[in-house]
Amino acid sequence: MSQPQYSPRIEALVAAGVAVAALGVAGWLGWMIGWPGSFDTSDPDFVNPISIMILGLLGAAVWFGIKAVGHERRHRAFGNGHLNLDPPGHLRLGGALSGRLKVQRPVAAAGPFHMVLTCFDVHEFEDNGRFKTVDFPVWTDERTLPRETDATQGLAFRFVLPASVGLDPVPSGILPGQASRHRLTVHVPGMKQVVASNTPPVGRYWKLVVTAPTAGPEFRAEVVVPTDRPRGNSRLP
Repeated sequence: MSQPQYSPRIEALVAAGVAVAALGVAGWLGWMIGWPGSFDTSDPDFVNPISIMILGLLGAAVWFGIKAVGHERRHRAFGNGHLNLDPPGHLRLGGALSGRLKVQRPVAAAGPFHMVLTCFDVHEFEDNGRFKTVDFPVWTDERTLPRETDATQGLAFRFVLPASVGLDPVPSGILPGQASRHRLTVHVPGMKQVVASNTPPVGRYWKLVVTAPTAGPEFRAEVVVPTDRPRGNSRLP
């Protein structure tokens, strides 16, 4: 079974693809309706909704372009990250999760490595007639390692997991036998949606994020920890 891997280059390619797509759509809209003749906010042409959309797309292209450059710099500095888990090779509630995260190139950290394991529940709710999903952290724990740790040999970790983190995920988001088939959320202005109690998530995943301050691009690696038993009888390296 292949190990979970974090590749900054893939992140860079995805961000670059979004930037190119946004730039292309902005160019097409500008060609179809014409670019704003003035950037005066009192000009009726400037406040045209499509003109505002063009400016928003250009802003998105710049934003994702910057992210693509940052990810590529991180890839050139540190390479990919590989997660090696100790047997049984997957996450089990109520037990311990241990292993190492290895990177391809040395990390000259200016401070300690921070390793954060977080469990996210994916909840589905209805908003203006459309179903949307929101990820909520329901459990987290952190470990630190000295900055002198050799990341190429592996950043070792061990987390003791809780026996439960809440209701098990249900694909429909509705408890079996529940009479009401409505998903209820409470929204506080200025805050994200808060899911009501007794509403099971539609999905769940665990993410390990490792960071460390460096003189160049900040070291960062994040991988989704497998929760399924590896196929076959082979052991993870």
